[in-house]
Amino acid sequence: MSSSSGGANVSLTIESDPPGADAKTSLGASCRTPCMIPIATDREFTVTYSLNGYLPQMITVTPRPPDMTTPDVGSGAPPPTADLSPNPVYAQLQPAPPPPVTKKGRGRPQKKKA
Repeated sequence: MSSSSGGANVSLTIESDPPGADAKTSLGASCRTPCMIPIATDREFTVTYSLNGYLPQMITVTPRPPDMTTPDVGSGAPPPTADLSPNPVYAQLQPAPPPPVTKKGRGRPQKKKA
């Protein structure tokens, strides 16, 4: 995935319990958990989890500015880069409720009019 907006890319770790969920970002990238994908740190986005038998879940990820509290001016170290919060992104998936049981051949009882 390429970003034309100029934001730095970081590796976003995506995890779920249970593992094996399909994770898709609102930026278009997708993978199956657990996984890592490069993501631009220039804007907020969401990660949506889906797994058969579980309720879908969506988590918002926001850019976090670089930590400028310890500048290393003149040390030759690269400048700090922005990060994403949360990283890793983790979802505890909840089992989907069973479908409602319907009785065949019997409709809803009708209320009698008085």
